[in-house]
Amino acid sequence: MLALLKRAHSALLRIELGGIARLVSEIGRSAPRSLANRILFIQFVWTLIVYLLVIVAIWFATNLVIESSVRRQGENWVAKLDEIGIPIYATNNPAQLKQSIGYLSSFPEIAQAKYLDEKGKDVIAEYTRKGGVIANFPKLSADDFRKLSRTESEQKPMIFEKGSNSQMRVIAPIWVKSIDSDGMINYSLDNKAREKIETIGFVEVVIDYSKISSELDHNILYASLLIAVLMMAAAFVMRITVHWALTPLSELEEPLSRLASGETNITVATSGDKEIASIGVALNTTINALRERDEALRRMVDHDSLTGLVNRAYFVERLEHEVKRIARSGGCSALFFFDLDRFKNINDTYGHAAGDRLLIQVAKQLGSRIRENDVFARYGGDEFTLLAYNVDQDRIQEIAESFIALMREFTFFEAGDSIKIYFSIGITLINNATLSAHEYLREADTAVHQAKMQGRNCFRIFERDKQGIVAETGIGWHKRLQESLHKRQVVLYYQPMAGLKRQRERLCEVLLRLPDMEYEGKDQKVINPGAFLSAAERFGMMQEFDSLVIDKAAQVLAERKDARQVLSVNLSEQFFTKEDIPVFLEAVTRAHHIKSSQFVFELSQSYISRNIGKLQEIMALLTQRGYRFAIDDFGADFGAFNYIRAFPVHFLKIDGALIERIATDKIAKATVHAIVEIARELHMQTIAKNVADESQANLLATLGIDYVQGNYIAAPSPKLLVRKQTVPT
Repeated sequence: MLALLKRAHSALLRIELGGIARLVSEIGRSAPRSLANRILFIQFVWTLIVYLLVIVAIWFATNLVIESSVRRQGENWVAKLDEIGIPIYATNNPAQLKQSIGYLSSFPEIAQAKYLDEKGKDVIAEYTRKGGVIANFPKLSADDFRKLSRTESEQKPMIFEKGSNSQMRVIAPIWVKSIDSDGMINYSLDNKAREKIETIGFVEVVIDYSKISSELDHNILYASLLIAVLMMAAAFVMRITVHWALTPLSELEEPLSRLASGETNITVATSGDKEIASIGVALNTTINALRERDEALRRMVDHDSLTGLVNRAYFVERLEHEVKRIARSGGCSALFFFDLDRFKNINDTYGHAAGDRLLIQVAKQLGSRIRENDVFARYGGDEFTLLAYNVDQDRIQEIAESFIALMREFTFFEAGDSIKIYFSIGITLINNATLSAHEYLREADTAVHQAKMQGRNCFRIFERDKQGIVAETGIGWHKRLQESLHKRQVVLYYQPMAGLKRQRERLCEVLLRLPDMEYEGKDQKVINPGAFLSAAERFGMMQEFDSLVIDKAAQVLAERKDARQVLSVNLSEQFFTKEDIPVFLEAVTRAHHIKSSQFVFELSQSYISRNIGKLQEIMALLTQRGYRFAIDDFGADFGAFNYIRAFPVHFLKIDGALIERIATDKIAKATVHAIVEIARELHMQTIAKNVADESQANLLATLGIDYVQGNYIAAPSPKLLVRKQTVPT
C-alpha cells in the first residue's frame, strides 16, 4: 500500500511538472495568451514552489526528530547494557554475559548488541536479531577506542553512526569506579578526587528505526497528497476567480484585434469596473480620431482637392471594375470625356485663380445632372470624366445633349466680364469584353478630339468599327507628342536621291521619327511616322513638328558646310496655317548661315489640288526667296497636268505605284514618259520613288528620269551619308 501511494505521489508530481513544462514551452513559442493565463501561471509556479518547500521542510524536520529520538534511545540502551554488563565483566564470565543480553530479543528495535573487551578488539558477548540485516558500519580504529577510553570527563564519551536501512550504531565504554583505600578514617563523600574510573570494556548497540521511519514517511506522503489536492482545488477556484475578475479586460481583446487589423468601425463597451470603463472611453476616443483621420486621408487620396470630385486614380479604379463586370456578365455602360474649350485663354487672360474658380463652377454645374450611382471625376487639368452605368446608345445621346444644353445656359463672370463657356464631349460605349479600361479611355479621348476638330461645343460618339488602331490616337499619344515638342525630341532620318545625269547637287529626303523612350543609350530605337502622324494631325501639332524638322534640318546643313547638299522636307497642311512663314524661314536660314536653295519643300498632289488659290501666293513668294518645291505622289491623278503650270514647282516626284508597275504595265510606263516630257517642257526635274532594283533604275534612266529614290539606292538612315551619283549602265 505504501509503495502504491509513493507511486501515486510521484505520478502527481510528474503531472504537475509536465504541465509546467508544457505551459513554459507554449509561452516560449508564442506571446502570452492573455493576462489571466499569465497571472494563473505565476500563481501556479509559486504555489508549486511553496508546496515543494513545505514537503521538504516536513521531511527534514521529521528526520531530525527521528534521529534525535534514536540517539536518546541509543543512550538509554547503552546505559542499560552498561548496568547489566558491569557485574559480569567483574566475574569475567562470557557465557553469563551472553546470556544476560539475550533478553534483548523481546525488543524489535534492537538489531544487534555486543560486549567488547577493554581494547575493543574482541567480542565477548553478542546478540543479533534473527533474520535481521545489519548495515555495514565502518570499523573503529584503535585511536577511536583510545578516545572512548578517556575518563577525564564525567560524561561518558559515545560514538553515533548512521548506517543504511535506517539503522544507527551507538558505541560507549563500560566504566568501573572505585575509591582509594584510606582506612575509612576521616573519609568525605564529597571528595571525588580520590574516586578512580577504569574502562573495562565497550558496549555496541545497533538500533533499527526503519519501522518508525516507514510510518512517518507514510504519514508525510498522505499529508503531501492531501496538500496537493487542496492546492489543485485552490488553483481551480483561483482560475475561475481570475477569469471572472478579468472578463472585462478579455472583452477588450476582440475590438483591439479588429483595430490592429485596420478596422475603425467598432465600439468598445464602457461598462463594468471604473478602471475598465475608463480604458473603454479612451479607446473609443482614439478609434473615433483614427476613423476621422482615415476618412480624411481616404478623401485626400480619392478626391480632387480643388473641385471635391473624385480624382483620376479613383475613377480609373471604378472604370476597371466596371469593365471586368461587363466582360464577365455582359451589359452596356458609357464613358464620357469632357474637355473645356479654350480653357487656356481663361488662364492666360484672367490668371490661374480665375481658371480654378471656373473649374469649381463647371464641376458644380455638371455635377447637378449626374445620377446618384454614376461616377463623375476631374480627370486632370480642364478634363472631366463620367462613368454612366447601364445605359444604351439612345440614352447616351440624351445625356450628352442635356450636358450641352446645360452649358449653353452657363455664364462665367470674371473681372466684370461675362464669358460663355463650352466644352467638347467624347463618348465611348463599354460593351466589348476584349478591351481594357485604358483602351476605353483612349477611345473617349479620340472622340473628344474629333468633336473639337468638328467645331467644338458638341459631342461625338466613338465609332469603333471605323477607327482602325485605337493606339494611334489615344491619350498616351497626345501627351507623348506634347512632350516631344516641348523637349525637341525628334529624330531625323535621311534617304538620298541618286542623280542619273551626273548632277552636282546631292538631294536627300528628310524623314521624321520619334525616339522610343523604352530604349535609350546605344540601343535607342525610333517610332515610325505611321504610328503617330495621324494623331499629331488630329491634335493640331503638325505645324510645330514641321517647324522643328526645318530647324533641325538647317542645323544639319550648317554642320555639313556643303552648298551642294540639298534637303527635301515634307510639309503638312497645318504648316500653311502658320503666320509669317517667310519670316520664320528667313530666321532659320540666317541663324544657321545656309542658303534658301538648300531646301526643297514637298507637298502632296491631293493637298495642292484642294488649295490652289491658297497656296499660289505663298509658294510664289517663297520661290522668289530661293526656296524650291516638289509635288509628291505626282501622277496619281491625271487632273494634276491641268494646274502644274500655275505653280512654281521645281520637282515632280512621281507616284510610287506607277514606278512599281513600270516594267510590266505599258500604261504606267507611258504615264511616266509623259510626266518626264512635261517636266522637261516646264523646266522641272523628275524624281522616281520606290525604285526596287537595278533593272528599274536602268529603265528609268532611258526614260529620262533625273533622280531615283528607294531602298535599292539606300534605306532611310539616321546619318546623312555622302554618296556618289549613281548612273546605271
